[in-house]
Amino acid sequence: MTAARLRHRFSAAIALTALALVQPVAAADFQLDNVRLDFGAVVISAPRLMVKGSSLEREAFRALLDTRSSESAVARIDRLNASEITAPELVFEHSLGQQKQATTYRDVRFSAIRDGVVGRGEAAGGTLSGENPQSGKITGTLQRMGFEGLDLRQTARVMTERATPGGNEPARPLVRRFEQDGYTVDMGAAGQVSLGKMIGRDFGARVGEEPLGEVFNRAMSLAAEVAASETKPGSTRPGSTRPGAARPNPTTGDAEKRMGEALLALYDRIDYGSGDIRDMTMTVVDPTPAGRPGVKPEPVTVKIARIAYGDDAAAKSGFSVEGLQFAGGGAKGLIDSISYSGFSYGPVIKALREDLARPSAGADAFDWRRYIPTLGTMRLAGLSVDAPPMLPGGQPIKIGLGTFELKAGEQLNGIPTSLVVTVDKLLAPISEGTGNPAARDLIAMGIRSLDLSAKIDLAWEAARNELAIRQIAFGGAGLARLEASATLGNVTKDLFSNDMALAQVAALGATARGLTAKLENFGLVEKLIANEARKAGRRPDEMRQQFAMIASLGLASILGPSDAAKTLTAAVSRFAAKPGTLTLDARAKSASGLGLADVITITDPTELLDKIDLKADSQ
Repeated sequence: MTAARLRHRFSAAIALTALALVQPVAAADFQLDNVRLDFGAVVISAPRLMVKGSSLEREAFRALLDTRSSESAVARIDRLNASEITAPELVFEHSLGQQKQATTYRDVRFSAIRDGVVGRGEAAGGTLSGENPQSGKITGTLQRMGFEGLDLRQTARVMTERATPGGNEPARPLVRRFEQDGYTVDMGAAGQVSLGKMIGRDFGARVGEEPLGEVFNRAMSLAAEVAASETKPGSTRPGSTRPGAARPNPTTGDAEKRMGEALLALYDRIDYGSGDIRDMTMTVVDPTPAGRPGVKPEPVTVKIARIAYGDDAAAKSGFSVEGLQFAGGGAKGLIDSISYSGFSYGPVIKALREDLARPSAGADAFDWRRYIPTLGTMRLAGLSVDAPPMLPGGQPIKIGLGTFELKAGEQLNGIPTSLVVTVDKLLAPISEGTGNPAARDLIAMGIRSLDLSAKIDLAWEAARNELAIRQIAFGGAGLARLEASATLGNVTKDLFSNDMALAQVAALGATARGLTAKLENFGLVEKLIANEARKAGRRPDEMRQQFAMIASLGLASILGPSDAAKTLTAAVSRFAAKPGTLTLDARAKSASGLGLADVITITDPTELLDKIDLKADSQ
């Protein structure tokens, strides 16, 4: 045998030995009976678990599930490995105060379990049962559900561990994807709720300053403590100033404060990822309608075609609701969509944390601007409501809205530095009632409903210290439309200060540099003239001539003989005689603009005309 062949065989032997050493211990298959995991408020149990491909023997595996173990949950989960775990039945029981609920999943299967991460899981369906002190028995049916990438290790860390002081560990997915084909829940006297298919992705959480399990337990115990103290004779909520009321219970106030701190800790710990919910239906009933003894509760039904959040929402962020229908009390309505993006309660949470951490202080010690959330963009489209008549014998009420949208730019001390608000096709009926002469006049003019639209578009330019009023518009279809724009100068950052005195000084220091306005008549003036002629027993042509005369002589006597006054008077008089489009353009003669403080102190309108260049026209 040659040396080369010996070296080859020796190398092969080493390789086979090394391969044998790295192979796992023979995988074990076994069954566990009467498994029970008690976490206090939550208990998980299974009459029978079948385990396949485990790297542990039966008793070692059972030890991993012992919640009484002195070993940490994370350390035990690290050793959780199996090719498959199945259970004919898996029961989750939890309680919150006096409300108790049990959810039973059937034909449960977990597979590809490695180092505490469950690769895939599914259940064929399930049932739900519970008891609510107010509404009685709760029952439900769950359809098929499944998930991918359930990280039990990260879940255990979030529930049991504390973050390193000064550390800022990011949120990590607890489950990569989950889906459920739907469920139906009967809440007894409170109503019913059902969902169609639901899909979620990348639901995550981070380890915080306090274990999430302790936060949940403290919040639930404090809620029970507050509820118990409020039921004691003579007790009142903290801060009550009702004459004759008993003194607030300081223990209750402290408990509410601690509960608030616990709940606020949840805000930035959870990352909801993205997903959507289809075909949601709720029938809600108040089993004890306040102030209406003996009156039978009336249900309200709500249907939603789709709820989406995160990347699944319309703006690829935020939240959206599509196809919302509601009915109750003889009324019904529809909203095509409601959505928001860029909205955040972050500033509010920060302010609440700071105020809860400080000693109690009066309301005047708080700055309300700190409690304004980041607004972003909010949008509502396609609202329609049909309601019964408000008065006996009246007409049914129909209300509609094409679009409402609010876009807020960067905020300083809670106040947006740019703002666009749009209202399009707001439809409202005109109902004649006692003591409403304006409604009677509108009906007399043949106006039974209003179709209104409006827009406000403002933006502050920091580099130029200018506030641009890009557009302020308001109008009604078939009636009239008013549109204006302006520029204000010397608008400093102090306008957004949380010091009200400083903000007022900044507002008074602003200067008006220019104003453009346009009034378009689409038939409103003719209707007004015809109505006034009817009431006066005259012809519309005669009434129009009278209005034109009043406009000419009245404005001339008020505004004086200046060139600007003559220009304005001529344009308004022409508009009254032949209603069409009236345009105005005013510019301050001073390069620095016209001070708002100066305008406020003007008592004679002729003084204002001397300070501006005015153009006016009517066509």
